Amino acid sequence: MKCHRIRKKLSVYQDRELKPEEQEAISGHLQSCQSCREQYAEFERLWQTLGGIEEIDLGPWFYRQVVERIKKPPERGLLPALQRGFQLLRAQAIASVLLAVGILVGIYLGDVMVRSDFLPFGQTPAGYLQETFLDSLRAFDPAPPGTLAHGYLQMAGYKGDEIK
Repeated sequence: MKCHRIRKKLSVYQDRELKPEEQEAISGHLQSCQSCREQYAEFERLWQTLGGIEEIDLGPWFYRQVVERIKKPPERGLLPALQRGFQLLRAQAIASVLLAVGILVGIYLGDVMVRSDFLPFGQTPAGYLQETFLDSLRAFDPAPPGTLAHGYLQMAGYKGDEIK
């Protein structure tokens, strides 16, 4: 017999469920083939390990309870629907939603803090927010005043007494 056929029958051989001729043929092959003998030894170790495990008493109604749960219609209502919905969402989608909510809450709280005078420097003058806003926009000029680029443009555009 060939090794692949022997390996298919090792479990049945171990249980002594083969015809006597096949049992002897496999026994002879195991004596001559190291690879199949190792495979059979692995089966024996597995069965010895499984034999040492304590059996679990399932009780007389176990099978009936399993069948009833299988046949039971799925639960309806808000909570099971939400659980199924969250199972369908992936972690990336949840993270994106949480990030968007965090940004919106941060914008809202920042606005509340500015309007409610939570800032440490006290009351803001009436035109302070507009002035600050316009000053911050100057940073986006092609060459904001006081920068090296602004100085270069003034030098490059200098013609006598006038500045372009």
